[in-house]
Amino acid sequence: MVGSRAKKDIYGVCKLTGLSGKYVKAHLLPRALTKPTSPGAPFVENGAGGRRPKRAWSSWYDTELVTADGEAILAEFDNWAITELRKHKLIWSGWGPLQVLPFGPDHDPIPGTDWGIRKLKDADFKKLRLFFLSLLWRAAASTRDGFAEITLPSEELAELGSRLVARDPNPPAYFAVHLIQLFTLGEAHNLAPLSRTKRIPAYGDVQEHKIPFFRIYFEGLIAHIHPNSDSNYDGEKMGTLVLGQEEFTTVPTVKFEGSFQRENILNLVGEAWRDWPELMLKL
Repeated sequence: MVGSRAKKDIYGVCKLTGLSGKYVKAHLLPRALTKPTSPGAPFVENGAGGRRPKRAWSSWYDTELVTADGEAILAEFDNWAITELRKHKLIWSGWGPLQVLPFGPDHDPIPGTDWGIRKLKDADFKKLRLFFLSLLWRAAASTRDGFAEITLPSEELAELGSRLVARDPNPPAYFAVHLIQLFTLGEAHNLAPLSRTKRIPAYGDVQEHKIPFFRIYFEGLIAHIHPNSDSNYDGEKMGTLVLGQEEFTTVPTVKFEGSFQRENILNLVGEAWRDWPELMLKL
């Protein structure tokens, strides 16, 4: 087209497969799971950590991460997982017309709180682990500013990538995954993964301590992925809380209205309006 500029192809080494080729656009979080509330509307990528907010027409992606072969592997994991997550109503797009995930068989309320407990059964835990481990790999391997909090030692990152290529997620205690679900509908949000710590209260002969984790969020589902380098965390002792470790997985649930997710969205929006008021008016 006259007056338009074709984008220049970029060639390099695929960070997943190690093979050379042309880089392709790779979504760091699946596009199907990070949609704006109104179809066709843009996201506002809030500038957490002092970064400038900006308008984005797609969820987070990287154009210098993988070649077509690497993207095919990531897409395979995404397609598997999206079907499984919707089947088990773990994400909002699997709820149909429901506004609230009801209590009932395998979903019990915790009286007097905003919390509940789900028992996740008959899921393909291996495929789900491959999916969540691939999200961790993408976040750690990407050079996008929004993913700067997620880092892994080069040896661990390489081993994780090799396991993804081999479709071998290793035992469940390897980068153990804990799931938390919002059981009421909330706001759509394009949130990059976070690096956080959580407090483990004293219990019996165990002293109170803190453990680090990577937090990944989309469509009402939160994954806490625990780094292997943390000596304070023993996934094998966590039983059904670890995805795929037992015949079922325990998934705590919480109302969106009482969740960290809602609080974090409000904080991010508040920071953006405080630091970039004129820009936010335009976005």
